[in-house]
Amino acid sequence: MRRVLIIIFSLVLLLALLYAFREPELRWFATELIVEDPLQKADALVILSGGGFDRGNEAVKIMQSGYASKAICTGGNPVIELKVFNIDTLESDMTAANLRRQGIPDSNIVELRNGTSTKEESLLIADYCHQHAIKKIIIVSSKLHTRRVNEVFKPKLKKQGIEVIVRGAHNSQFDELQWWRDENGLIAVNNEWLKRFYYWWKYGF
Repeated sequence: MRRVLIIIFSLVLLLALLYAFREPELRWFATELIVEDPLQKADALVILSGGGFDRGNEAVKIMQSGYASKAICTGGNPVIELKVFNIDTLESDMTAANLRRQGIPDSNIVELRNGTSTKEESLLIADYCHQHAIKKIIIVSSKLHTRRVNEVFKPKLKKQGIEVIVRGAHNSQFDELQWWRDENGLIAVNNEWLKRFYYWWKYGF
C-alpha cells in the first residue's frame, strides 16, 4: 500500500510540476524549430514559397538594409483562394507582388515559379546558383521553418561551395514564442513538427 501511495504521489507531483512550468515547456517546441544565422552581405536573397506577405516583408527589410540587391522568389503552388475571384496565380507571384508593392524594382526580382516543397526548392536553388555563379545566398522563410531549411539547404549547397544564411520572418498572425495562445500558432507548430518527422523518415534528416 505504501508503495502505491508513493507512486501516486510522484505522479501527482510530476503533473503539478509540468503544469507549473508549462509555458517554458511549450515555448521549447517553438524555440527548437528556430535556427537563424547572423546577417551578412550576399549575392542574392531567396524567398521560399508560402507566406508571401510575412516572408516578403522580411525580405524587403533585409534588402533595404543593404545585405542583398537581388530577390529570387520560388513557389509553384497555386494560391487556391484567389480562384474565387477568377485569379490564377502562384505563390511566387504573390511574393514578387509584395516586393514590388514596397518599391523593389522588377530588375531586382527573379521569379522561378517552381518548387512545391522545401526539398524541391533546394534542388531548384542549387541549380540556379550553379548556372549564375552565385556563391552566397540569404534564404528567408518563416521562423518556425528555419531549422528544416537549415537541414535541407545547407548540406546540398555546401557541396557546391555555396554559403547559406538562413533568416526567419515573424508571423503576423501570432507570436511564435507564445504559439499555444492562438489557433494559427497551434496549427503552425504542429505542422512543422510533423514535417520534420516526415523529412527525417523520407530523406534521413
